[in-house]
Amino acid sequence: MASPNSDALERYKNAITAASSVVGLAMLLRRIVADVLPDTALGALLLLPPASSRRHSVVIEEFDGAFYNRVFLAAKAYVSTLLAAAPVPLMKASLPRGASAEQQITLAMRPGTAVVDVFDGAELTWRLSSHHGGGGRRRGGGGGGDDAARPEVFKLSFDRRHKDMVLSAYLPAVMARVAAMSQEQRQARLYSNEWGKWRPVRLRNASTFATLAMDAAMRRAVMDDLDRFLGRKEYYERTGRAWKRGYLVHGPPGTGKSSLVAAISNHLRFDVYDLDLGGVRSNTELRKLLIRMKNRSILLIEDVDCAVVAAPRRGADGSSTSSMNRKVTLSGLLNMVDGLWSSSGHERILIFTTTHVDPLDQALLRPGRMDMHVHMGYLGFGAFRELATNYHGVDSHPLFPEIEALLREVEVVPAEVAEKLLMTDDAGAAIEMVAKLLRDRKDGTEEDGGGYVSQKLHAGVGRRHPRPSPLPRASRRGGGAVVATRRGVFVDEMGIEISRGQGRRGAGGVRGRGRR
Repeated sequence: MASPNSDALERYKNAITAASSVVGLAMLLRRIVADVLPDTALGALLLLPPASSRRHSVVIEEFDGAFYNRVFLAAKAYVSTLLAAAPVPLMKASLPRGASAEQQITLAMRPGTAVVDVFDGAELTWRLSSHHGGGGRRRGGGGGGDDAARPEVFKLSFDRRHKDMVLSAYLPAVMARVAAMSQEQRQARLYSNEWGKWRPVRLRNASTFATLAMDAAMRRAVMDDLDRFLGRKEYYERTGRAWKRGYLVHGPPGTGKSSLVAAISNHLRFDVYDLDLGGVRSNTELRKLLIRMKNRSILLIEDVDCAVVAAPRRGADGSSTSSMNRKVTLSGLLNMVDGLWSSSGHERILIFTTTHVDPLDQALLRPGRMDMHVHMGYLGFGAFRELATNYHGVDSHPLFPEIEALLREVEVVPAEVAEKLLMTDDAGAAIEMVAKLLRDRKDGTEEDGGGYVSQKLHAGVGRRHPRPSPLPRASRRGGGAVVATRRGVFVDEMGIEISRGQGRRGAGGVRGRGRR
């Protein structure tokens, strides 16, 4: 028979167990109500803390000391993308400085307003206010009252459960989104060297790969090479090479070499640094210009054949191999292309353009310096159809077969044809003018006496290269000794040359090519 003490102990244990169960159930119920009904009468009866006590905040001030806070600027740009669909009663509308009226108007919050964002299932609230602390007054303020003069501050609030997510994922995602937006919307700049400094202007050339009169295979090859270059940061780091790429663009005047540079700039959204070697006073100044270039940029040297003539090598004794006293030596130029100084920046494109390849020093052309050779040749029928489509929206015409046949026999550059297409808004009349240009060129009855290329090549008195001897003309019906003059050439860094014939010069081919 159990003793009275044993019965009392058993009852005590049962009571403790029941009380623990009730407390556990109450805590569970309290947690459920806190998540589902946080600000209701039931929540108040259960003595739940107010919602504000469960919210955490990140304060992002406009200034970090004397400088603008980059996180604030990113937050401002990001929040502007939320406003179009947000029920915010009061917003600011503005047009960025230098933007055209056709560009999208930028929306911004007014102090005292808030907008809600959702990320990974969590709600986050952005609230903008004027900073009343002792952080100083906004720069340039004073014309719009006290609120316009005070620095602004963003307050990002969220449930405390999401603190780690906000700090480790949300804010980095906001910064990455704004960086991508900035890259997409930025306008490239064109820099020119003057007295040892770069002078910028806005690059407004609208040329793109879609508007270039290029062989389709060559266009695709160049675009693929550029895209591959951008995505190979780890490859260049792993192989210990400077993250740069060199292009030699050559061909007769009027074939679109400068337009190709603009198309590359617009495709990559890179700034262009147009280097005039004649304005560089020494190799030291050349190095200074190089290190002052931004990353993600293009260094352009046009008519490099003339620049190289003006930049001879130096001999072993330090004297120039030319009798003339030049400012920049070829050795200095080569060191800029792939020497130690070429590693002063990353993600850079180097482009040389030239009309004549033969006079160039072979040391300048080898892979590693000029990794790809792009020949912008005379106009072929495929490129002509693209011009007709771009200028007049015409992709077929009764004169197209005749023009195709003439382009197999006549050398004409895209600039000449583009000039004819621009002379009238009547598509039929423009096509007829192109056909007449080709007929006259074939018959030798042109009024200008030789065409655009001849005038460009020989008009300058100071041209250092002798007038090239005329190429042997193939018969009008026979095979072509002029094959090499009208093909697109693509040479990659492995020494493979891809040629694309235009007109009757064939469908093109691939052949091996030894390294220079």
